[in-house]
Amino acid sequence: MYYRANNELIVTSERDDNGATVSRFVDKNKKKDQWGKLNYIISGEIRKNDLHTRYKDFHSHTVNEVFNYCPIILNYLAIRGYKKVLFVGHFNAAQRSWTFPRSSDRCLFPTPSFRSTEDTMVDPHIWAQFLPIVRMAYGYEFEMHTLVPPESRHRQLMHSLYKRYQVDLVPCSNQYRHVDDVTITTPPIDGDDLYDAVVFAGVPKSNEDRSFTISDVKRQFNKYCTQEVDYIDLNYQDPDDKKFVNGALRPNSEWLHECFALRGVWDETFNNISSEDRALEYKMIDTMINSYRG
Repeated sequence: MYYRANNELIVTSERDDNGATVSRFVDKNKKKDQWGKLNYIISGEIRKNDLHTRYKDFHSHTVNEVFNYCPIILNYLAIRGYKKVLFVGHFNAAQRSWTFPRSSDRCLFPTPSFRSTEDTMVDPHIWAQFLPIVRMAYGYEFEMHTLVPPESRHRQLMHSLYKRYQVDLVPCSNQYRHVDDVTITTPPIDGDDLYDAVVFAGVPKSNEDRSFTISDVKRQFNKYCTQEVDYIDLNYQDPDDKKFVNGALRPNSEWLHECFALRGVWDETFNNISSEDRALEYKMIDTMINSYRG
C-alpha cells in the first residue's frame, strides 16, 4: 500500500447488532492539508531544536507511512468499539534515523513487488507513535489519552508533536517498559471514565531475556481500566512467547479483514496490486497487532 491523497473512509462506530459499522469520508483536500501540516511541523521542530533526526530519505518518507498505515490501526480500534483508549508509546531520541535498509535483519517480511525499487523503509515502531496524531488529524470519535514520561530522551521530538496537535496527555512516573512499575497521574476515575483498551506501541521489555505474564501487566494498569479491558501490543518483531504469558491471544481476522476491505473501497490502486502483495501487507499488520483480554 501507498499513501494516496484520495477521499478516505474511516470508521466512526462499532458494529451494530447486524454486524454493520458506520464510516465517513475524510476529504482528499483535508488529507493533503494534514500531510503538509505534519511534514512542516516535523521539519520545523528539527530545525528549531537543532536535532539530527532523519525522517525521510530518497526512498522513504515517514509522513507518507504515518498516513498510510495509522488509519488501518485506528479503524481496527474503532470497529472493536473502544470508547476510551490509553496509548502507551515508546520513543527514544537516540534513534536518529527513522528509516532502515530493507536488506537489514530488521526487515521481517519480503518486500512487496511494488516497493522493489525502494532500498529503505520507515520503522513501523516510529509510525506507530503517530497514532494519537492521526486520530486528531482525521477526527476519530473515540477518546485516546497518551502517557507522558518524565525522561526527556523519551519525549523530545515526538512529544513536541503531540503538543502541537493538542493530544490529550497524561503524566506518568517513568517511561513504561514491560513490566516496570508505573504510576499514572490522573484524576479519580470510575465507571465510564475507565479505559477499555490499552495500546502499547513499540514498548520493549525491561529485560529482553525475561518473560512476563498478562497478570504482570494487569497489576500495573487494571486500576485505570474497565473489567473487560483489552491489552493491545503493537510490535514489529518476531513472535515472542515470553510476552503476555497466560494471556488469551485474540485473532485479529474478525476486525482486520474489514479494515482491509474498507481500504479497497476508496483505494483503487490497492485493489490492483497482486494477491501476494496484499497478503504481505495484511501479514505485517496482523503480526504487529497482538490483542489480549484483561
